[in-house]
Amino acid sequence: MSIKSLVGYQVLDSRGRPTVAVSLTLSDGSSHTARVPSGASTGAHEAKELRDAGTAYADKFYEGKSVNLACENINKIIAPELIGLAPDPWAIDVILNGLDGTPNFSKLGANSLLAISLAVSKAAAAKAGKSLARYFQPEGKLLIPMPMVNILSGGAHANRTMDIQDVLVLPNGASSFTESLSWIVAIRECAAKNGAKFGTTHLIADEGGLGLPFASIDAACEFVTSCIEEVGLKVGTQVSLALDIASTQFFDSGTYSLPTINQEFTSSQFVKFITKLVADQPILSIEDPFAEDDWAAWAEFTDSAPASLQILGDDLFTTNIERLRRGIGDKCANAILIKVNQNGLVTHTRDVLATAQSANFKTVVSARSGETEDSWLADLATGWRASQIKVGSTHGADRTAKWNRLLELEVTEATEFARPF
Repeated sequence: MSIKSLVGYQVLDSRGRPTVAVSLTLSDGSSHTARVPSGASTGAHEAKELRDAGTAYADKFYEGKSVNLACENINKIIAPELIGLAPDPWAIDVILNGLDGTPNFSKLGANSLLAISLAVSKAAAAKAGKSLARYFQPEGKLLIPMPMVNILSGGAHANRTMDIQDVLVLPNGASSFTESLSWIVAIRECAAKNGAKFGTTHLIADEGGLGLPFASIDAACEFVTSCIEEVGLKVGTQVSLALDIASTQFFDSGTYSLPTINQEFTSSQFVKFITKLVADQPILSIEDPFAEDDWAAWAEFTDSAPASLQILGDDLFTTNIERLRRGIGDKCANAILIKVNQNGLVTHTRDVLATAQSANFKTVVSARSGETEDSWLADLATGWRASQIKVGSTHGADRTAKWNRLLELEVTEATEFARPF
C-alpha cells in the first residue's frame, strides 16, 4: 500500500486565521486528513511556519496570514517526491527533513511539513488497523494523561487582562480521566458564574478560558481556589493550581515588567517574586516563569524550588532537542511542554519527548491557541505516555474534540490514568 495522492490546501483555525491542511490518499482508496495548529504566544526558537506576508501569494483579506505558498510547496515540491512511497512516518520524516534542509524548516515551512507528517502517521495507523495512540504504543496499557486545564486567561490569549497568560487547574487527586474532567467542568462553570460579578464574562480567551481582570496574580489564584472549594473539592489534595507565566512576553532588556501591579524586576528579583508566589499559593506546576533565554534565572530558581514543584519549560525549550539537552545538563527545569508544531515533524517530536522521559522530566503535550477540530493530539499524548495534556479550557469544539477523544480512548482501549504527582 502506497501514497497515491497528496494535496495541501488552506483552512481556518479556531481564531479564524488560515492554516495548512493535507489530504492524503493511499492506493487502497482510503483518505486521511490532517490540519495543523498555530500559536499566538510563540517562542523565538520554534520551527518557522510559512505565511504569505510580503509575497505574491498573500491574500489581502487575511492581512498576510494566508498560507498559499506553504500549500504550493506541498503540491509542487513535496508531493511529487512522496507519491508511490509507503506511509512510513519515520522514513517520510527523513525525506521531509532533507527536502527542506534548514534547521528550523524556514524554506518549505514547518506548517507544510507537519501537515504531511501528521497525515502520514494517521495513514500508517489506519493501514495497521490501529488507533493512532496504539500505533505509537503497540503493547501494554495506554496511559491517559492528566489534564491541565485553563480557567482564567490573560497575556497574549486574552488582550492582557492579566499580566500572566493562564491560571489552570490540575486534578491531581482524580482516579480517572472521566472523573478529572467532571471536576474541571464544574470548576470552570463556577468561575464563569462568579465571574459575572466582574461584568466581563463575555470575554472568552483564545483557548476558552475566562478573560477576567485581576489586580494581582495572587488575586487570580485565590479566585480559582475559591471556585474549587465551592464545588466541594479540596484544594491541594484533589485539585491544585498551575500557572503559565509566559515571562518572555513581558521581558525586555533584562527587566521583567508587570504593568498591572506597576512593578519592574531584575532577573534575581523576579526569582524571589516567583518563589514567594509558589510559597503563598497551592501551585503544583509553573510554566515559563522566566524568559526563554534567561538561563541563569531558570537554574537559580530550579535549584531552590520545592522538589514537588513542576517547573515547565515551553518557550525555554520549544520542543527542540538541543535546547532540552542544555536544560537537562544545566538543571534549568524538570518538565517540558511538547508542541508538535514547535518542532515540525511527528517522529522528531517523539524523539524530544523520549529524551525528556529518559532524564526523568515530566512531559506535557500541548495544543496551541489557534487549534482545529482535529483530535490527533489526544492520541499522540496517550501513545507517547505523556504525564499531562494541555489543550485549553472546556469550551469550544476545537478544545472539546481532544477531551472527547480521551474519553473515548478511556473506554475503548486498555488504559490507565496518569498520576504524575
